[in-house]
Formats: sequence, structure tokens, C-alpha cells
Amino acid sequence: MLDVFYISYNEDFADENYEMLQVFAPLAKRIHGVKGIFNAHKQAAEKSNTKHFYVVDADAIIEEEFTFKFTPSSYVDAYPGVPETDCVFTWRSRNPINDLIYGYGAVKLFPKKPFLELTDWSVDMTTSIGCPFVPKFQISNVTAFNTDPFNTWKSAFRECVKLSSNIIDNNDSLDDKYRLDVWCTRGEKREFGEYALLGAQQGREFGEEYRENKDALKKINDFDWLEKKFEEAL
Repeated sequence: MLDVFYISYNEDFADENYEMLQVFAPLAKRIHGVKGIFNAHKQAAEKSNTKHFYVVDADAIIEEEFTFKFTPSSYVDAYPGVPETDCVFTWRSRNPINDLIYGYGAVKLFPKKPFLELTDWSVDMTTSIGCPFVPKFQISNVTAFNTDPFNTWKSAFRECVKLSSNIIDNNDSLDDKYRLDVWCTRGEKREFGEYALLGAQQGREFGEEYRENKDALKKINDFDWLEKKFEEAL
């Protein structure tokens, strides 16, 4: 079995979600309190004893049918001339606010070597390491980000900055537009739904305004900056 890493910072219910993950991956390792998404993933790569490793976010509640048994093969091409071992794999997750199902917040499988060689990254972690991206269509988890006003707003803001700025290479623009519209309009009656809509709408505005400014877009990975932005939004 490949290494499984659970990455947490200060999320509500992170301890409980980690315990639930261990039902599916008893040997899952935890990366906790590392500042910066890139730094946390790089630490996971450094601690991995396998050439590929799974990453589970702290707000992920794993689906009962999901397993961590998939192992990429060097003898199977994900794309013509590109073996599975050279790729990043992302499953699908279910959004508890607006019911979208796609790769946001889902389980991911990374090759270790690119992380060890990488010294910097762009706005989106999954597409920053220079490996082909392969979507897996099974639902791996619910992304239960709506645990309090700030975390709900933050999650929606970050994702909608990415969707509106077209920062993710090779994404389908029509899919992005549809998902962005859903984020910005649906789910107000769900728990903390009003904060999801506020974050989504403000994220869309920020992404559109700073589409050509990658330094500005990178701020969405600075949680101190996000807390200040949230306080200003209220």
C-alpha cells in the first residue's frame, strides 16, 4: 500500500476526521501545523517511504466505498507515451453546500520525486509540479469545509479565485464557468451557506481583477492574509 498523508493546520474536526481516515488507511501519517500548503506537501514527500503518496485534506470525510489500493504502473500509459507513474491523480469529492461533484477537495495521488526537486509553486498545488493531471471519476470523499464562518468563506473564496482567474492550466473553461456560477448562487440555506456565497462572490471578483497578477493570486495560500480579508468582508 502506498503512503497516505493527512494534512491539517487548524481546521475544526481535524482530529475526528483523522480518526475516521484511519478506518480506511490504518497507517496514514499526519502532517500538522506546517505553514503553507506547498511546505506541507513537500514535507509529506520527504517523509514518504513510497515513490507515490496519497494526500487527504483535513476537511475530507472519506466515502465508505473508497479504497487507497490504486497504484500507478510504469507499464500503463495514462496518455500516449506518458506512463501512469509520471502523473498526478485526482478523484472527485462532493460539496456539502452546493452539491457540485468534481476534484475540489478530493483525494490526490502524487509522485514523490517532483516535490523533492521543486523549490517554488504557482497558485494551485495540484497543477504546479509539472506532471500530467489525470482525473479519476470515483467519489473519494465529502469536502466538509463548512464548519464555521471563516473556514467556509475561505474555502469558497480560494476556489472561486482559481476558477475565475483561469490560473489552472488545461482546465475546461466551460466547466469552470458552470462551477463558478454554482458556487456563487447555490446553497444559502445549507449550514454556513451564506458565508460560502459571500466567499465565492468575493473570490470571483478578486480572481477577475487580478487575473494577470500571479503575485496577487498567490495570496490565497496565505492564511494570515485570508483572515484579514475575511474580517474586512464582514
